[in-house]
Amino acid sequence: MIANLHPYPAYKDSGIPWLGRIPAHWELRRIKTLLRQRSEKGYPEEPLLAATQTKGVVRKENYENRTVLALKDLHLLKLVKVGDFVISLRSFQGGLEYAREQGIISPAYTILYPVDEGNHAYLAKLFKSKPFIENLNLYVTGIRQGQNIDYVKLSRSSIPLPPLAEQRAIARYLDWADSRIRRLIRARQRQIKLLEEYKQALIHQAVTGQVDVRTGQPYPAYKDSGVEWL
Repeated sequence: MIANLHPYPAYKDSGIPWLGRIPAHWELRRIKTLLRQRSEKGYPEEPLLAATQTKGVVRKENYENRTVLALKDLHLLKLVKVGDFVISLRSFQGGLEYAREQGIISPAYTILYPVDEGNHAYLAKLFKSKPFIENLNLYVTGIRQGQNIDYVKLSRSSIPLPPLAEQRAIARYLDWADSRIRRLIRARQRQIKLLEEYKQALIHQAVTGQVDVRTGQPYPAYKDSGVEWL
């Protein structure tokens, strides 16, 4: 999969420690030029959302698999639209979360939307990449459960931005690779399950005398043990 990929013909130093070299024709853009903050409130009729590290921003009732109780002060929660990014109190561990649902979320979170809608798929991948997440630690405020990202400082930092056509190609490729890797993982898991069953069958046959391990064949004669499970 990766063996078929080739490097770009020319690179340049980004000047950013976590990023290193980037293709010569890519831009470096400050985050604040690509994203704007959304601070809209007063939408109590919208569904409650949860920011998750594995599924992005989704409906709270679907993620937690239980009925969401009626809450007061829903009008104080922030509006999130599909395609927005959310900085939660766990973003320093798992990156910025991409919204696949519209709804309302904690006012403690920072809601961001792309200035150019064409960038969102690429940014969604970048904001979940390991180097970017590790870099977020430079902008953490608070301690333990109250840790948050200082977006004012983060917004001044720069990220790589390929031409739009390449952004789309990168996002499509990563979606394809993710799908293929998941299929391989499922296949390996099924194989592991079958091997575990085979191992248990071997153990049962060996320790109960169903097969002579010296010859790999059944013993020449058997007797009733009188034990039901045996």
